[in-house]
Amino acid sequence: MIPSKARRTASVAARLLVAVVLIGATQLSLAQSPTPAEKSIEYRQALYKVVAGNFGPLAQSAQGKLELSPAAARKHADRLAAIADFTRDAYPDISREGKTKAKAGIWTERAEFEKLLDDFNSAARALAAVTAKAGASPEDFKAAVGAVGNSCKGCHDKFREK
Repeated sequence: MIPSKARRTASVAARLLVAVVLIGATQLSLAQSPTPAEKSIEYRQALYKVVAGNFGPLAQSAQGKLELSPAAARKHADRLAAIADFTRDAYPDISREGKTKAKAGIWTERAEFEKLLDDFNSAARALAAVTAKAGASPEDFKAAVGAVGNSCKGCHDKFREK
């Protein structure tokens, strides 16, 4: 049988060990938590993955590489138009630096960048309008998809690292 003083010492030692482990785990967890800038960049990157996930099938369809039903094209175009407006909030000042391909010009040439975001939003809404028309021609669809693609390219050429 273990004497009571030895049991108390063992109990205190066990509690101390648990406390040290918990403090260490908490410190490790805090060290791995993303910063506000990292969270902002992650948000932006996730947003553009959703943009690509909806624009990709539309672009493939316009190029004749994928057959989309009118309902599927409209669904992707409607989503793209809704998501496009989110891009306006995806570039807060805190996200200037970090693991990103965004160029500094986004923040130093903000008016020009905002104009390109407006172009993207307008083109996405126009594409959604074309896909909503029952009588829209394939040429109208291709032109609207091309306008969205050109708005993306214009921004990437100026404000995105390769």
